[in-house]
Amino acid sequence: MSDDTPTDEADSADDGATESERIERIAVVGAGTMGHGIAAALAGDGRSVTVYDVDEDALNAAREAIEDAVATLVEHEGHDLEDAARVLGSIAYDSTLSTAVADADLVIEAVPEDESIKRDVLGRIERAAPPHAVIATNTSSFSITRLADTLDRPDRFLGTHWFHPPHIVPVVEIVRGEATADGPVRAVETLLEDAGKTPVVVEKDVPGFIGNRIQSAMAREAWALLEEGVASAEDIDKAVKGTFGFRLPALGVFEKGDHSGLDIHAKVLDELLGEINRDTSPSAALTDLVENGRYGVKTGRGVYDWSEVDVPAATEDRDRQLLSLLSVYEERERPAPRTGSADHPADDPTAPDDPDETPDDR
Repeated sequence: MSDDTPTDEADSADDGATESERIERIAVVGAGTMGHGIAAALAGDGRSVTVYDVDEDALNAAREAIEDAVATLVEHEGHDLEDAARVLGSIAYDSTLSTAVADADLVIEAVPEDESIKRDVLGRIERAAPPHAVIATNTSSFSITRLADTLDRPDRFLGTHWFHPPHIVPVVEIVRGEATADGPVRAVETLLEDAGKTPVVVEKDVPGFIGNRIQSAMAREAWALLEEGVASAEDIDKAVKGTFGFRLPALGVFEKGDHSGLDIHAKVLDELLGEINRDTSPSAALTDLVENGRYGVKTGRGVYDWSEVDVPAATEDRDRQLLSLLSVYEERERPAPRTGSADHPADDPTAPDDPDETPDDR
């Protein structure tokens, strides 16, 4: 693959960058849905970001999307237009890979989720980037260890798994491969914290990491419920958004379990796990839509009909709603209580004497 391969989207042997080293120059390879949002999230505060794509139209679209994203963030955070101009001024656009990554401290690959494309692009990035650069992939599912076998410096390689839309969703997973050194992990962790993100370090390289494994389990059951006619798509979405989804920013999974009572939680799982869908392939309800070209917003129809919707306005509205939730997340973000051991559980003076009085696991 040449230096002009379209990328639509989405000291070498040492321990690497020290924990205190600041990543100042960032290159994002791929100007698509994820790439431009990552650039918007990381620009500013003294950092410079270069967005690369061979497709000039993709770069122009990314520039417009970044301007909209930065304007939304500035408005939410109460800054002024000079702040937006400063952030936008720190972002450059380049259609030549070798110049885009030439002086980068960190290169984030955000090309399409195709392993052969990623392997080729990662190899070209390593050859063009400085030896000290940390190289990260934004893969959602591929093994970091397997992708690293493309590289001469696997100790400088890791995953940074961002969630859509990346300029708003607070958590970014940092995924270690088997050869990833501590220095690059610490440097990227510091960068993300400085950018206002919440880094989560995935210590074991498992497919899908943390968020996508849990999200995929939920999606499998939701599609099964739709296919079986248990409820409409609208009502399934309402149930998710208005029940456990409503609680997740404040409690997560395990903290919620502690509040409800793990005894009840275990009983509910024992009752339901045998009933929950176990398919190892996507639901026919999903594959039928895909086979008919109904991909969602980008094709005008998916589960819902978007053909008459003002998509830019809907996207702006989505971002404003997510930003309001982000405010709640930031307000509620606090360390969970110390985890106890099974032999010495923490005493809880508020715990009910009668287990039957424990709140149920709804």
